[in-house]
Amino acid sequence: MATLSASEDELDLAGLSAVYQRTRDGEHVTRYQTTGHYFYLLNGGNAVNFLHGASVGPFIHLVQAEILAAVRMLTRGGLAHGIHDVTAADRAVIADTWLTYFNR
Repeated sequence: MATLSASEDELDLAGLSAVYQRTRDGEHVTRYQTTGHYFYLLNGGNAVNFLHGASVGPFIHLVQAEILAAVRMLTRGGLAHGIHDVTAADRAVIADTWLTYFNR
């Protein structure tokens, strides 16, 4: 399990120790296991994009624009159940717009 966004407000892990055995499985990987179930947690449950300083600069605007395009897709309705991607056309508009403002 991994999360991305704000540095230390992702998951509430307080109750895990009562149910799961915790084993360190690497520098930033922890395995939680109980009878018949296990999962891996990256970076102690904190956002993995903060492992190495999270210096994203203006590139974050690409992510934010794609999130807005995805929200637009959802609000328009008509999507079948499942996982969907933002269209290639939307991504092209986002990239072109970004290049106009940040490729100086």
